[in-house]
Formats: sequence, C-alpha cells, structure tokens
Amino acid sequence: MNSFKNCLRRAKKRPGLFAFIALMTLVLTAFEQYNSWTRANASFGFFKNFDYLAFLNDLSNRFLGFFSTPRVAVLTVAAGAVLLFAFCVILGLVFSGFFNQLSSATFDKPRRRGEYRVGISRYTFKLALYFFIVILLTAAVAAAVLYSAIPAIMSVKLFFLGSAGMLLPMILLCAVSLVAAVFSVLFYVLYVTYILPSIIFFKKGGVGVSFRMVNGYCWYLLPRTLLYLVISLGIRAVLWAVHYGLDSRAAAICILIATWMIRTIVNFIYTYFVFDTFSAMKGDMFDSD
Repeated sequence: MNSFKNCLRRAKKRPGLFAFIALMTLVLTAFEQYNSWTRANASFGFFKNFDYLAFLNDLSNRFLGFFSTPRVAVLTVAAGAVLLFAFCVILGLVFSGFFNQLSSATFDKPRRRGEYRVGISRYTFKLALYFFIVILLTAAVAAAVLYSAIPAIMSVKLFFLGSAGMLLPMILLCAVSLVAAVFSVLFYVLYVTYILPSIIFFKKGGVGVSFRMVNGYCWYLLPRTLLYLVISLGIRAVLWAVHYGLDSRAAAICILIATWMIRTIVNFIYTYFVFDTFSAMKGDMFDSD
C-alpha cells in the first residue's frame, strides 16, 4: 500500500511520466490494431488451418535460402543492422529523457528543470545500444522457444494419428516444453527490464549489477513479472477473441480506447515497479555497506 501511495505521489509531482507512457501505449496499441496482418489474421480462427511444423520448416528454408548467396546476405545483414541501429537511436532519443525522470522520481530526487534534456544528453547512446541488443536477443530467444516446442508438437501429432502409447510421452513433453518456455521468457524479461534502471544509474558495470539483483531477488520479482505478462497476454487473447472489433468501425474505436486505458495503467504500474524495486535493491546491496 505504501508503495502504491508513493507511486501516486511521485506521479503527481511528475505528471509527464504518466502522460509519456499513455502516449507510447496509444501509439503501440493503434499500430497493433490497425495493420494489415492484424486485420487478416488476428483471430482464433487463424489457428484452425495453422500448421506449426510447416511454419517452422518454411522459416528454416527461407533462412537457409537467404544465406545461399553469402555476399548478398552479408551486405543485406550489414545494411539491416545499420537501419536497425538508426531506429534504436531514435528510440534512445525518445526514451532517454523519460527514464532519467523516472529514475529521479523513484530515488526521490528533487524535481529540476531540464530533466528530460539531461537524460537525452546522457543516455541516448546507451539506450540505443540497449535497444539494439535487446531486439536481436528477443529475436533469438523467440526462435529458440519456437523450435524447442518441436518435440512436444510431434508427440501431439503422433498421438492424434493413433499412437496410443504416446499419451504419457506427449503429456511429459508438453509439460516440460511449457515450463521451460515460461521460465525462459520470465527470466529473459526480468534481466532485460532491470538492465534499464541499472544502466541509467551506473556509469559502468550496470549490466552486472542488474544480473546480481535479479539473481538475488528473483523469487520476489518473478510473481509480479509473471502477473504482468499474464495480464498482457490476457488482454491480447480478448482482443483476438473479438478480432479487435474490426468488423465495425465504432466497435474498433471503443475497443482501442478501452485497451489503451487498461494497458496504460498496467504499463505504468509495472514500469514504476521495476524502477522502485531497483532503488530498494540498490539500497540493500550498496547503501548498507
């Protein structure tokens, strides 16, 4: 309760924090809802004819085909990396001031003029590098999780094709795959999110500090992070169930507004939680020495 009161008190002192998250959430929510892929596929009917193994096989063939001409592939990857880093620099410019303000708020530093500008000058490059690495790592983790499910999917197919002896192996493989995927995503999200306040606060060694914090306090942080991910997944499941209301323009707008409001609150609370717990863990690890 005290943490929630502190959140409201700090948000009142710096109303731009909530406004920033509201704006970013609106942009991302609108982009998610109004794009051609969502309009064509974002409903549970998408899974009726979806072949998971064929999708992964096609993905692998595309990947191998891309590298069948090494010189073109290397040049394309290099150009893509440059464009991606340029995009990350833009993200760094946008978010550096916000994270500087949020860090100051959670450490109860007095509000000063130019906090956003100071954040841009200090943290733009660090955050650009952070976003660049996180995007690449996220793609790698997503691929690993997708392909790790192949044995479980194969066992399900064999069972439904009439292999009665596959019942127990299917249950075990599905359970192991699900638990491994959940914990992989959970710990990945934990490490990635706690690197943010750490690289803002520490000039050097911030990544190592964030790893120590997550390792030391993981059983306190895991349930909150899991709750955030479950709520986020639940919101998307509801949106898929109603196909984002895209069958009606009025319904789509109402769903967009409702989704935006809910996500803004959830995103603000979790973002504040990350920075607030970071300040508390930093106090336990360093200030008591």
